Amino acid sequence: MARTTDKLKSFESNYEKLEELVASLENTDLTLKESLDLFEKAISLSQTCESALTYAKQRAEALADLASPVVSVDEERDESVEEGTLDL
Repeated sequence: MARTTDKLKSFESNYEKLEELVASLENTDLTLKESLDLFEKAISLSQTCESALTYAKQRAEALADLASPVVSVDEERDESVEEGTLDL
């Protein structure tokens, strides 16, 4: 887990580097080899950023689940019965 949290800590800088690589790839003065090297670095950074975002999403969902109240089956059933009707 420490490795994933390290990715979270460096997400912003990795994302900035990725943007710089994409801008560099738009340069038409690059050789094919230079373009491929930059593309390889961009793919690696993209995967690192995606991994960090996936972890952050899962963590946020887990925290949201903890924050939301748990409703028991009996409580759900009581809410669905209208006043003045019989629940048979």
